[in-house]
Amino acid sequence: MSNPFQSVDAVRVPLIAVALFFASSIHSLSHATEPVLFKVEEDWEMVINQADVRMNSPQIAFFIYPDAEHADCYFQLQMNYAAEDKYSSGGFRVGAFCNEVAIDEERSRITENLAWSYDRIRWTSAMAIFDGKLMFALKDGLGYQWGPFGGPEYLVEMDDQEMHALDHYTPQASLKAVDIGFGSNRVASIKLRRVRLTYTDGSIRSIEINQFVEK
Repeated sequence: MSNPFQSVDAVRVPLIAVALFFASSIHSLSHATEPVLFKVEEDWEMVINQADVRMNSPQIAFFIYPDAEHADCYFQLQMNYAAEDKYSSGGFRVGAFCNEVAIDEERSRITENLAWSYDRIRWTSAMAIFDGKLMFALKDGLGYQWGPFGGPEYLVEMDDQEMHALDHYTPQASLKAVDIGFGSNRVASIKLRRVRLTYTDGSIRSIEINQFVEK
């Protein structure tokens, strides 16, 4: 099985090793028990109204929870800014958090503030569990201004919290957690388009969501 976070970007050497182990793990799991959910992909679309470069507006945070019943561990995507110990504008940041502590993070090479009015930005948030790790990556991003973005170099991870599947993931939790921290009037719409659920036997379930985030 190929790397679950494969994108058009080049794959780092460490991720090749991860992909090889991942393939053998899934093979053994698929023959041991009933198929379990090990990968979730969310397809998102955001349309900007009128961005304000001078004020670095809007700023939006997206969250995905491996277990919707336990919100203390999650992955986060900060769009058009990056904030933790320090703040920087533009681009994006991905992070793995547990008990409000950043376990792992990656800052985008893109540093441009969103500036184009009516920009339409699409991307996929991918989460997987294997080898005792929960992993997240931003992939297949595309916007009018930024062009293609994302890829395996934006992969973050944390311990699996003794989870063995993603059965308690729900797209509703992701929708409710979107936080337009600054400049909601500059966001025309945010929509979760679809979700793909991949199981250890190789089967994929695609769910059309097409639900807008309430601002």
